[in-house]
Amino acid sequence: MKFDPMEADFQQNPYPYYERLREEAPVCWIDSLQGWAVAGYDDIIEVLTKPEYSSAKFWPILLGEYDPAPEVAPMISMDPPGHLRTRKLAQRAFLPRELNKLREKIEATSDQLIDAAIAKSVDNQFDMMWDFAALFPVSVIAEMLAIDMGKRLEFKHWVDDLLSASNRAIYGPERLARIRKSSDSIRAYFEQIVDERTANPGDDMISSFIKAEVDGERLDKLEVINLAILLLIGGVETTTNLLGGLFAYFHWHPEDFALARADRSKVANLLEEQLRYNPPVQCLFRHTTADVTLSGVHIPKDSLVMPLLGAANRDPAKFPNPAKFDIHRDVAGYCTFGQGPHFCMGSYLSKMEANIAVQKLFDRFAVLEPVQQPEDVKWIDSYFARGPATLPVRFELA
Repeated sequence: MKFDPMEADFQQNPYPYYERLREEAPVCWIDSLQGWAVAGYDDIIEVLTKPEYSSAKFWPILLGEYDPAPEVAPMISMDPPGHLRTRKLAQRAFLPRELNKLREKIEATSDQLIDAAIAKSVDNQFDMMWDFAALFPVSVIAEMLAIDMGKRLEFKHWVDDLLSASNRAIYGPERLARIRKSSDSIRAYFEQIVDERTANPGDDMISSFIKAEVDGERLDKLEVINLAILLLIGGVETTTNLLGGLFAYFHWHPEDFALARADRSKVANLLEEQLRYNPPVQCLFRHTTADVTLSGVHIPKDSLVMPLLGAANRDPAKFPNPAKFDIHRDVAGYCTFGQGPHFCMGSYLSKMEANIAVQKLFDRFAVLEPVQQPEDVKWIDSYFARGPATLPVRFELA
């Protein structure tokens, strides 16, 4: 079976391709990426948890020459035990007891964005993606990093451009120039911020990175810049696509929304099933540190391996009737936030943000539904991330 994640049809709806891969070629060579796609749940768990699969080349594969800080490896591209040094430092800010302190500010941010969306709406319609979902998580991360809230839309464009670098092999000069500009802009912005916080530290997360010590060592300037950029990218894209993707499929399972609206304790279930059903991040990148065999396929040392998280989450061997959205489903074991040593430390924050946002949207709107059917939604051009490019919604106030 030939499989090319660069194809536009795949990026608009990867799930039929995943099903064919699992049935016909669960470990499949990708000529365009010169690596192997892995589609079966058990194989993907092995790739994400075994030391024979390294994360060291994750960032170079994703961003290539558009990495804003290529001089140092980000935490996401480090293997144990080395990556623990940076993870220990960053993880302190992501403990539930620390994140729960942000609840009131997150709730206020939700209300402010809803007010603004209503104010600019036309015929009781607004764009869920650009009037709410894109601005909401970037506002929270801007608060945590104490960076300019007025630039939040610019931050979102920078993040989108950086992540679109995964498609750089098929882009023309104009699109590549835009990605380069965003990469340079985000680097220059955080260089200035880190210099300012080094001279005048505050109580924000970037200042804590500058001041903190890990095993008697401090992070240098480039490591702090890299970590701040990583947190901005991770904090923005996952929650934006989670919220946008959730409402994009409204017309395929309105009864689940009705259940969650009637019983707010079910909002968490709604979001958990959405994370399984349509994960905001569709794949990861690993490299083999030795010859390995997956599903009978020999993969040589130093090979690119791409575990398809969206395929794992719909493997019928793990999740019965996986194409059905079921708010009552037990989603334990899904791969949305990875598995193993690189399990996403921002998972609690993303789910907390999304839960607050959905609760607020249910509070403020008696009706909130997409204008389009799911099959007509235009998704972003990416095989790595998955979210609507735009999502007009119709509303009636509560």
